[in-house]
This record gives sequence, C-alpha cells and structure tokens, in this order.
Amino acid sequence: MSERQRELYDEVKHASDWLWWTEKQIGNDGAQAVAEALKVNTTVTYLELRRNQIGDVGARAIAETLKVNKTVMEVALSGNQIGDAGAQAIAEALKVNTTMERLHLCNNRVGDAGAQAIAEALKVNTNLIWLHSPQPEILGWLVHIGALALAEALKVNKTLTDLTLENNCIGQVGIQALGEARKVNGILTKLDIQGQINPLAFSLLPRLATTEDWQSVFHLLTGRHELENQPALLPALPAEVAELVMHEAEYLQGVQHIHQAWSRNNQIDFLKLTMPRSSNGNSIRVKAIQVLREQSEAKSGRFDLIVRDELGAVRYKWAAEAPVVGSNIQLVTISPTDHPVIRQMREGWEVEVRFGQYYSFVRLASLSVGYIERQD
Repeated sequence: MSERQRELYDEVKHASDWLWWTEKQIGNDGAQAVAEALKVNTTVTYLELRRNQIGDVGARAIAETLKVNKTVMEVALSGNQIGDAGAQAIAEALKVNTTMERLHLCNNRVGDAGAQAIAEALKVNTNLIWLHSPQPEILGWLVHIGALALAEALKVNKTLTDLTLENNCIGQVGIQALGEARKVNGILTKLDIQGQINPLAFSLLPRLATTEDWQSVFHLLTGRHELENQPALLPALPAEVAELVMHEAEYLQGVQHIHQAWSRNNQIDFLKLTMPRSSNGNSIRVKAIQVLREQSEAKSGRFDLIVRDELGAVRYKWAAEAPVVGSNIQLVTISPTDHPVIRQMREGWEVEVRFGQYYSFVRLASLSVGYIERQD
C-alpha cells in the first residue's frame, strides 16, 4: 500500500458505526484501502462514499469485501464513475451478501449490462429493501433492455420495497413492464420512474467513424486497394475529389462531445469542450457543431454559443433559437457554411454553450463537435 492508502486503511479499520466520506476524492486506490479495512472492521454499518471519483476498479474491491463483510447495512456510491463492470461485480456480491439492506448507485455510468446483472442478483437476494440505481451522470444509460430485466426480477423478488430509476431513458416499453411487474410483486411500495429522457435524443447524436473506417472508404474511392467482388465499373476518383466527397458526406472520424443529465444536485446551465489533437498529427477540419437538449416541457428557448481560439479570444458568438424536434427536443447543427469561423477551428479551440434562464427545464444537454482529419 502507498502511504495515503495506509492512512485510509488505518482510519477505516478503527471507525465505528457510520463512515461518512463524501467528496474526499479517494479514487480507486482509496476505495481499495477502504475495502481491505472493512474486511476486518466489525462495527461500520453505513458506508458513505458519494462523489469520490471511484471507478470500476474501486467498485470491484468494495464488492469483494461485501461478499464477506457481515456488518455493513447501507452502501452509498452515488456520483462516482462506476460503469457496467463495477455494477456487475456489485451484483455478484449481492447474490451472497446477507446483511446489506440499502444500495445507492445513482449518478454513475451504469447502463443496461450493469442493470441486467443487478436484476439477476435481485432474483436471489433476500435482504435488499432499497435500491437507487442507475440514474446517469454522463455516460451509461438504462434503457428498455435493463428496465425489462429489472421488471422480471421484481416478479420474483420478495424484499425490495423502494426502487428509484428516475431520469434514465427506459422508454414506454420499460415503464409499462415495470408497472406490470409491480402489480405482480405486491411488496414494492415505491417505484420512482419519473423524468425519463426521450430515447429519440440519442438517435440524433452525431455518427462516428474510426480513422480506419475513413481511410478504407477513402482508399476505395481512389482505387488504392482492391476488394473482392468490387464492381468493375466503379471509377477511381482523384484524391482531391474523393476528399471532397468524404467532406460533404455525413461521415465523422472524430466527435468531441460532452453530455450532461439533470439530477437533484446538478442543474445544467452550460457545457464546454476543447478541440483535441489529431490522432495522426494532421490538422483537423470541423464539419459541424451540434447542440441538443431534451426538456421536461415543450418549451422553446434561446442559448448562446461561444467559440474561442487557443488564446481564449472570442472568435464567434451567436444567440440561437433552437427548433423543436419531436415533442420536447431542441436541436441545432451549425456547419462551416453557416459561419466561416468554423473552417478556422483547430486543436486547442474551445466551444461553449450557455442555456441561460431556461437551464432549469433541461433534463439532458449535449454539445458535440464533429471533425475529420485532413489527408496531408
């Protein structure tokens, strides 16, 4: 163990009753130290580790401890970076743990695979009564697959009384399945599924192709390599023409993006990202800036888009009215033909969008910059 881990280990080893460590930023290393100490500690009943930058590695360590610990009754891991792998490890622990009654996993990165694993655990776990999971933070969205798995588990689980799945993306199929399962269950007194994000929002996000994909198509257009069963009449294009075709197509090698979901502790008023360095050393060419927001109500509203260069100077500022797509999704896509400054954007430039007075109505916001790499 490192010196820091040893300090954490000693502190947890001698802790009593509640261990309340919120926003201590202990990370995976700290979580591993906590896990080791709880294997010998026999007094801690409440483990509070919210917002500590714990990922799958730390979650696995805690899960291994929960398999043998006989005193911890409540575990709060909300607001960390736990994904499907971490959730799957915790699910395995739930299958054998006979003590824990309450588990908080909201505001992590758990998706369908993690939800399915937890659902399987609920079929055999006989002590968990409270589950808050897995409301998304940035990545990892519970959609209808995970919801259907949880619904099946509820039909046989006879201990869970409180299940919170608010602000996910489970859709009407999942909502209906959970409602029907609750009727069969007869024990679940609280099922919170309000504030679900419209699945249409994710179908509107930019499509991404890898550099290898781009090169394969580019080489096919220019005739630089032959493929089996390639049509004999397919002409080989000059490199300049092929690049123009690729540029005009909806085909992106890279997407720099940030997504953010609303939670009780996290209202969305702005998003900001910085253009990355090209993977192959060539310059990048921005093809589009996309702003998407899904709102709790069908409200129109403006937002400010700001583009700054690598020195922080504002090169473009635009107050835009976002048109509504579907019932409550606003989407704006800005291309190089809309403003010449987009053609000038390169690594180190910054894009920021501010939602102003309308941020409180936003359930999901996304800022994406799609680009291709120049063929130098």
